[in-house]
Amino acid sequence: MPPEPDDQMLSTEDVAKILNVRRQYVVTLADSGKLSVVTRANDGQRRIPAAAVEACRTEQMTRSRNALDELAVISQAAGLYNSEVTNGRK
Repeated sequence: MPPEPDDQMLSTEDVAKILNVRRQYVVTLADSGKLSVVTRANDGQRRIPAAAVEACRTEQMTRSRNALDELAVISQAAGLYNSEVTNGRK
């Protein structure tokens, strides 16, 4: 029987592809404890629970959306949405 998605363990390379980051950044996240419980396989490679990766991805998306929302508010307050812009020029 295949493992449940929450039980699936991923390599740092797999996690890097999912999060669209470099593998070394995943290693940094794993070593800092930001990816939950990280285990080591018999070959010494890190294995990260798929559920922890999904939680990290969701957090990344939330931070990105919040930053874009804040940028939109700042742009509106600066009047950037009120001026006519054509080809990047006023």
